[in-house]
Amino acid sequence: MNTFPVISRKPSQVFSDEQSDKAVLVGDMASGYPLINKLFTFDPRTFSFEMPCVPEADKQEIMAFYENNKDVPFYWLNKQDNMTYEVAFVSKPGCRLDGRGDLWRITLSLRQTTP
Repeated sequence: MNTFPVISRKPSQVFSDEQSDKAVLVGDMASGYPLINKLFTFDPRTFSFEMPCVPEADKQEIMAFYENNKDVPFYWLNKQDNMTYEVAFVSKPGCRLDGRGDLWRITLSLRQTTP
């Protein structure tokens, strides 16, 4: 299994780590009691973050990694908790210029694939 490339930039303060909304189903409470149904034993986390001021070489490395791994899980080191997760891309990386013509702001969204 491949590992996400180590680049010179780390995620900014725009970082989210969220559980899935679909792990628990809450039914109609017309009777006065909530009907709660746990749907899954594994509740995947979704990691969304931005990396500011990414040089062109790192952007190209991320985009090449995406092209080669967009349909398979891979290992990713979460620098927030220093844990390695098996994840997959939720969407394509967002790339926009970050104030200069040679620096990029990369937005990534990854979903955990195994516990």
